Amino acid sequence: MFRKTSEILRPIPRLVATVFAASSLTTSTATSAIVCGAAVRGQDSTPPSPEVGLDEARYACPMDAHPDETDPARQGAYFSLEPGDCPWCGMKLDPAEELTWVRARRAAGGGEIAFTCPDHLQVFSKSERDCPRCRRKLEPFRVMYTCPDAAHATVVRGAAGACPHDGRALAAYKGPWLSDAMSAKNPPPPGPQARTSGWTCREHPAVGSGRAGNCPVCAADLIDVSVAAATAPAPTVIPPDAKFTCPMQECNHFAATDAERCPECGMKLKPISDVSWASALSDRAPPPSAGGEAYVCPMHADVTAAAPATCSTCGMKLVRADEVARPGTPSAAMQTQVDFITEHYLELGRRFASDTTREVALHALGVAAASEEAMKLADAPDAGYPVEFVNALRALHEAALRTTGQNLETDRVTFVALSNAMTVVVGHVRPDRRRFPDLYVFHCPMTKGDWIQDHASLSNPYYGFKMLKCGEPRGRK
Repeated sequence: MFRKTSEILRPIPRLVATVFAASSLTTSTATSAIVCGAAVRGQDSTPPSPEVGLDEARYACPMDAHPDETDPARQGAYFSLEPGDCPWCGMKLDPAEELTWVRARRAAGGGEIAFTCPDHLQVFSKSERDCPRCRRKLEPFRVMYTCPDAAHATVVRGAAGACPHDGRALAAYKGPWLSDAMSAKNPPPPGPQARTSGWTCREHPAVGSGRAGNCPVCAADLIDVSVAAATAPAPTVIPPDAKFTCPMQECNHFAATDAERCPECGMKLKPISDVSWASALSDRAPPPSAGGEAYVCPMHADVTAAAPATCSTCGMKLVRADEVARPGTPSAAMQTQVDFITEHYLELGRRFASDTTREVALHALGVAAASEEAMKLADAPDAGYPVEFVNALRALHEAALRTTGQNLETDRVTFVALSNAMTVVVGHVRPDRRRFPDLYVFHCPMTKGDWIQDHASLSNPYYGFKMLKCGEPRGRK
């Protein structure tokens, strides 16, 4: 089932958008898990046997770790040349080649391994088990490390460490799959030669290809490297009023208080000074501009920054303060709210098409907030909007509130209702053509639902990578 180490351990760029905090896995954890049975055999009555390591082991305890043992030397994996019982937990030893975690460690060549669900990539486990959401057996992958700063995405390591460019701790992420079945479904791109010429992925900048195609991670259309460089995301900037943050760096969530939990992962917020990566980022943050904060969220005027960033409340990109729309008429105000709805809706579609729930909760709340304001405008005396449009706004608002970012499949079902309402809304109030020049409508024959996207390349949000190109064009708005 697993390929030879030589076939796995060739240079492979980053293969997934789901990024884990570097503190969740360390090299010492993987190293301590591979211990020889004879080193501690003298502490019990089990007859001594030759030292046995991962590569030469014929038998192993089904448990890949024994965390309940008080002796650190007995908390890892137990290997043996002979059949029998594990002297640490009493379980019967199994042939090593029959254990998934043994095959995975051998395929990783001693590198760190972890497990995730192919359908729910946000699930992360240090040991083999079932997915807590769909009960599917988790698949092993090799843990890799990269710099959290998108500008240094080409920094890829097989172990924890620091970025050579800015000294930040490298963050762990899901590297190559360690099983033949999963690896065949997610072939690695040709290599890093395309980073200076060729094509790359907007969401996964470490992916490179010598020709046009699709990202092996999220299946999005690859774009020209020169275009990607011109539109590369700005480094994370801590909002000036933020005092707390989510400990998980990939969530990129900051807040003025710790009254609420992180909308991405549900963890309790901590003071920025108590979180190493956030504290280091704070030390390097640029000082506020002399004329005040230059960037602001169009929907949340209290969220500002001195450099390009995203809103910690709704995930919307901050814009220059002098570019914020200030509608002077009710119709212009409605146009502005529909623009807000459209931006968040398109971001939701991109995430569902990419098989990720990252920032789904934030953008769903953005749709809910904007649609609520739009409903107030539509209910105003003499507003004159048709009943169909008003009902679509309400349906949009209800569907957005049901979108939680906790379960990809459940949110995709809700996205059908959200999209059906969205097509009605934009049919009555067209989003700003300067911001959204082309809006394409597609129909999914499987879900019987439509959806809208701002590019012509078919990207089905209801099935993602499984059936990304499943759909029929319905026209343009």
